[in-house]
Amino acid sequence: MVAISVIWFFTKRMPRIFALIFNIITIFLLIFLLIGCYNPTNESTFLVKYTFDESSPFYSIIEKSYEKSNTTLGLENVVIRSGYMGVCIDKIPSQYSAYNNMTTSSNTICYPRKDLSSVPLYKDLEIQLSNIASSSSKTQSSVVLDILKLAQLTSVNVLHPYVLMATIILTILMFLFILYVTVPKLPFKLIVNRFLLLLSPALVLTWGLGAMWTHVGINGSYRLVPSASMNIIDVKKGKKAATMAWFSFAFLLLDSTILWLIYLRDRKSLKEEIDNVPCAQNRYNHYTSSDSSTLHSKV
Repeated sequence: MVAISVIWFFTKRMPRIFALIFNIITIFLLIFLLIGCYNPTNESTFLVKYTFDESSPFYSIIEKSYEKSNTTLGLENVVIRSGYMGVCIDKIPSQYSAYNNMTTSSNTICYPRKDLSSVPLYKDLEIQLSNIASSSSKTQSSVVLDILKLAQLTSVNVLHPYVLMATIILTILMFLFILYVTVPKLPFKLIVNRFLLLLSPALVLTWGLGAMWTHVGINGSYRLVPSASMNIIDVKKGKKAATMAWFSFAFLLLDSTILWLIYLRDRKSLKEEIDNVPCAQNRYNHYTSSDSSTLHSKV
């Protein structure tokens, strides 16, 4: 009997259990998306990857620029990945790490997105391409290209993590509320259910905008930076991060759909019960009147 009761309990609440499962998956996807590039173990979850394009005619100039000092030798091979919360720099030359006392994991180091200006690499990765005379004066100003600064601008000014953070908090809140209404015999379920009906589409809308902006930011960097840098910098899109963003949106949409279908199902059941009440009353009145007439006839 206990086994049957357990099976019936889960069968009856299966839609909400599916909603809980989708919610948990969404929470993990969004958290891993948020902490991408915050440390070397999560560097594969990047939004945009920057490298120097070896096919560029300026690549030889870049090599010579870094060959001027033994400490900067080989910096043209660095790979920089931008994430929501940080920037990871890969393939750092070992002599550079030793000279600057940098603790790297497999020649990779990650920094918080707003703490890059004080890093030695921020200055050492600058490339002076040429000197251009100003039209207003005879002095010449240098054209400087900084690949690390571009990565920082992507994380700080283009792809903000705040919408993602808000989505994670609200998704955790929705998980707790779904869990609450799934447990039987708890008070205020009607209020919580109505709140979930408002929260779920709001989350879909919020992260829908967030996922679209992530898509726009990634593709904007992919198309703009190479042209703006005269094809010196090659840009790769973070397909893993983009996939995680859209899958999270899909699971939130499924959650909202399930919750609204449960609500409509319950409303339909309640309506049928209400409609059946007058019928039962009429049958009761009919039986009462027939019994009464029979009694009178006997009398």
